[in-house]
Amino acid sequence: MPTDDGSVTRWVAGLKAGDPASAHPLWQRYFEQLVRLARARLRDAPRGAADEEDAALSAFDSFCRGASDGRFPRLDDREDLWKVLVTITVRKASDLVRHERQLKRGGGQVRTEADQLMAALEGGGLQQAPARDPSPEMAAMLAEECRLRFEALPDESLREVARLRLEGHADREIAGILNCGLSTVERRLRAIRKVWKEGAE
Repeated sequence: MPTDDGSVTRWVAGLKAGDPASAHPLWQRYFEQLVRLARARLRDAPRGAADEEDAALSAFDSFCRGASDGRFPRLDDREDLWKVLVTITVRKASDLVRHERQLKRGGGQVRTEADQLMAALEGGGLQQAPARDPSPEMAAMLAEECRLRFEALPDESLREVARLRLEGHADREIAGILNCGLSTVERRLRAIRKVWKEGAE
């Protein structure tokens, strides 16, 4: 586990204070450890489009979001940080194992970019849709699919709800951001799913 408690503590404090620049040194310090941890967890799992780097990336992203949102009240030094990172990474790896086994039961086919967007819409964010990194080709394909899906939506109100949902906001959060009722958000989500499902057929 990395040392240099003082630097790590400062970076953690910066991240909690909303300084995105603090994430980079933490990324450099911990990412390889998270990859090794995820690899050990995934050793006997069926392998598909996602791997240990996906789990580590997703875990670090969740950590950064959670730290800046104040979700980890006991996050004061590198010991606390490591416990949180291990917990999140193990959970992400377990989710990945479950996902890959579901794919295998479904015939072993890797989901298309359209499938990933639909799953992200249902699951509450693009971070839920596995995406290999770095992979310029896959990133470009997902970006193009996303652009086409948004263009298919008939008005800006639907596009705004879809954008917020894919960013990971819950239905009630979207209602608060848009200053509208929860039923309005749910109705728009149903409309989005209908348009995107028809577009995928």
